[in-house]
Amino acid sequence: MKLRFYLLLFILFQIGLKVCSYYPEVIDQYYSRGIYPLYSQLWQKLLTPIPFSVGDVLYFILGIYLVYKYVQLYRETNKWSTRLLHATKFTVKCIVVFFLAFNLSWGLNNYRIPLVSTLQLETGYTQEELLSFTKRLIDKANTQQLLLTQDSTKAVVVTQSLQELYAAVDQGHYKAGKETKLYQYTPHTVKSSLYSLPLTYMGFSGYLNPFTQEAQVNDMVPKITMIVTASHEVAHQLGYAHESDANFLGFRAAYAQDQLIYQYGATIFALRYCLNAITYNENEPMMFEDLFQTIHPGVQENIMEPTVFWQSYKTITDSFFKVFYGTFLKVNNQKEGIRSYNRFVDLLINYDKQQPLY
Repeated sequence: MKLRFYLLLFILFQIGLKVCSYYPEVIDQYYSRGIYPLYSQLWQKLLTPIPFSVGDVLYFILGIYLVYKYVQLYRETNKWSTRLLHATKFTVKCIVVFFLAFNLSWGLNNYRIPLVSTLQLETGYTQEELLSFTKRLIDKANTQQLLLTQDSTKAVVVTQSLQELYAAVDQGHYKAGKETKLYQYTPHTVKSSLYSLPLTYMGFSGYLNPFTQEAQVNDMVPKITMIVTASHEVAHQLGYAHESDANFLGFRAAYAQDQLIYQYGATIFALRYCLNAITYNENEPMMFEDLFQTIHPGVQENIMEPTVFWQSYKTITDSFFKVFYGTFLKVNNQKEGIRSYNRFVDLLINYDKQQPLY
């Protein structure tokens, strides 16, 4: 098909997405709560019995095909100008097809009603509210850690297997869906990514394959992080595209678990974000240090465990992929880019005003 057709299709679809951004109620009702769940459940029924990530395999096959295609285009002629022209046309076509397929299969969820509106929450918080909530988180984390280890100096060790962590997601989301009245949960499947090592070097804990609807996690990350990460990816699978919304629902699902170890993992997750938010306050440089000294040494170790892990794999490409992913989020109606993850603290504090968490 002619390149102009692809370009026209891309332009028209972009206009359509712009229109969608003005009608989140329509997207939420007819796509996110209508068409999308049916599409997602169909793929899950087909792929859940398969123990490995089908999407990762398809990505590998697609990669081989693209290499083959570019080599073929290269060999068609000896003129570099023609080679470049053909390669550019093929690349543009691939981007347009990917863009359309991504948005129709999952991406339109970026334009649904955000969680802050669905839950009818206020936005923003004062430094005093952040400090108060963080202190309660610290008290809860200290209590939970002591119950789990009987020693304030010992870090909590997650002994559950990855499969146990994945299976526990269902119970957590089922309870979180009922408690928040946001969704009626049906069983979903979490799978380890076949590309966990590359994901680690890129700085990602997991992702949802929008085409096969597989919630995939990086199985190399510390298990204390995995407790919420697995639930976070399932939240994406449920159609909550915004990272702050998925963070909140991932936390809420983990905290709704019956076992204390999962609740502790959720508390640590929330505490890390709140402490990070406090470090941004340049007017109170000692506030973080003062708070951190009130945390049990064992809890401190659990808080630092993910940081130590990511630092050990940090490379120059990490910054590139964060910039790339931040741009990707902005293109997909998450204007704060990578910082949209931090809106999670806003959701936590304002939800806590309505439904006390700690």
